Amino acid sequence: MKAKLTSLVLVFCWVASEVNAQAPLVLQSLDYTENPVDIPNPDRGPYRGRWQRVATHFGTTPEVDHLVPVDAHDVLFHGATLVGLATLGTVEGDDIEETQFFNGQNISPNYAGGTGVSALPSISFMGFDLARFSSNAFLSATGALAYQADGLFEDPVSGAPRTGKTQPLTNYALDYIRGLLQKVRDGNGVAFVKFSYDGNGFNYLEPSRYPHLNLREGLIHGPEPAYVTPNNPSAMCDVPGYTDKDWIEYHLWQLKPIFHEFEDIIMCVKTGMLGPWGEQHSSPMALDPEANKKLFDTFLDVVPDSRLLLTTQRVFLSWYNLTYGTTYTVIDSIPVPPKGSPEARWGYFDDSYGSNYTNSGRYRTPDDRYRFFNWIHSQNTMTQIEGGIGDNIFGHMPGAILEAQQFRITAANMRHGNYSRWSDFIYNEANVTTPVTFPASASETSPPFTGPTKTAIFDPVYDGRNGLEYMRDRFGYRLVLREAKASEWVERRGTLAFEGKIQNVGFGNILNRKNVSVILKSKAGSNAYIARTDLDARDWLADEGGNGRPDNTAAWRDLNFSVAMSTLGDVPAGNYDIYLKINDPKEKSTNKRCIRFANKGNSWNADLGANLIGSTTVR
Repeated sequence: MKAKLTSLVLVFCWVASEVNAQAPLVLQSLDYTENPVDIPNPDRGPYRGRWQRVATHFGTTPEVDHLVPVDAHDVLFHGATLVGLATLGTVEGDDIEETQFFNGQNISPNYAGGTGVSALPSISFMGFDLARFSSNAFLSATGALAYQADGLFEDPVSGAPRTGKTQPLTNYALDYIRGLLQKVRDGNGVAFVKFSYDGNGFNYLEPSRYPHLNLREGLIHGPEPAYVTPNNPSAMCDVPGYTDKDWIEYHLWQLKPIFHEFEDIIMCVKTGMLGPWGEQHSSPMALDPEANKKLFDTFLDVVPDSRLLLTTQRVFLSWYNLTYGTTYTVIDSIPVPPKGSPEARWGYFDDSYGSNYTNSGRYRTPDDRYRFFNWIHSQNTMTQIEGGIGDNIFGHMPGAILEAQQFRITAANMRHGNYSRWSDFIYNEANVTTPVTFPASASETSPPFTGPTKTAIFDPVYDGRNGLEYMRDRFGYRLVLREAKASEWVERRGTLAFEGKIQNVGFGNILNRKNVSVILKSKAGSNAYIARTDLDARDWLADEGGNGRPDNTAAWRDLNFSVAMSTLGDVPAGNYDIYLKINDPKEKSTNKRCIRFANKGNSWNADLGANLIGSTTVR
């Protein structure tokens, strides 16, 4: 009996030792170098937005915001969008297709960028124009010009209204919005969402649209339904039970279920709503701090906490002062927002990026530009850009590289701005490392400048390519696996261990939370087993100094995890590839909107939506 007990104890100890045994970590045979090509990934990169100015029966406009219909009788209008050679049309899909960056030249009727550099966007620009739901918003450029001439809100001959009508969003309108967002979900992109009441800029005069007329630039009329005018006598909602809200608040309240329903594919929300194009300038409401605070507080309530809200420096400063009772006059006086605070939810948009020192008035005081981008860089948020890219130190390279790093440029309108200033730049060490002296203030309009002198860091991976290719690939985050060590083998009841290094070589960081999961895929079949890790992709930060060189090992971030095999399910013995899958926690598909590493080699598995990081044997 004693001998039997001893044998049982020995067997038990042997089994326990086998289960608890740890295999050595083995360096994986992978390519750890970056592939300098376009890698579409969610929540970052170029998108197709406003583009060429082309005459339509609505008037001449370069915009593409969806004019939301009241009912089935309304004509769908998606701006002067060229859908083919000399063909105007509407884009009622996700608008994600490979596109060339624009060179700043109007080459209508051709539908081409002119720079020779293309990208496949992962961002769908979902701009929704609610003009039909505001009695202050013009429905066409011709109607706006006619109003300026005769002061009438209706055509004096036909009696047709020149503006929309302040009213609740109809069920038809809400279903229309849902339908377009569903098309984004059905595709493989994310939605950059904007609502406004003048998404096509009809309430603002840009003389360059009408070179045959002698017009002065400026606002024609405030477009918002909460702005009191003879054509819109009350700002307040008249729906029973909601008369405490103004019409903007009520419209956003109606949109709240949609924001939550499509949280999985919404990248961020531009807080629009005020001013022409929803760019928060010019109109009386856009310039009213109290109106801005009310708007922002409403957005904070209706948009899920997980998503950023985009605004401008001026408006954020006003909101912060009114919210916290402060009197800051410059933004870098504000403390860096703590995680989880309302102020930490704000990102920024710049619709005249790089146009001049002040970005056409976005930065007002002499040193505003530098104070702002130093603050936004330390805040670790995002900047969305379009337009501009002027003939100046900020628009030309290598100054543009330094600016993009500081502003943490994440998303860029590839069809609005002169991107030839970047595509014409040869990316080599001599050109990139030429010292750049910036203006000290807005008063310095031409060299020599007396501001800070800086030198960009040359990345040999892009040697000989052009500057636009480099910038395209650096918008937002870009992840390169630099090292991978995995358990050589693992017991079926054991623990799989992995230690690696990852480098974010982009201008920005991952801002929306992601699930990071490990997948074991059988080499002998199609079976795959998945389990969540405790990794947070938001910890994979880009180098603070903009050094994305592969030899900057100080910027390599830890990629370490261990997973109990039991969490993967009943995994049979055999040989397995190890994959890492990174996607939104609320993603509804199995392989869409997953983050792909920028490594060379065949490490991407599109069916899994995951990156190969090694292999192991289960025994």
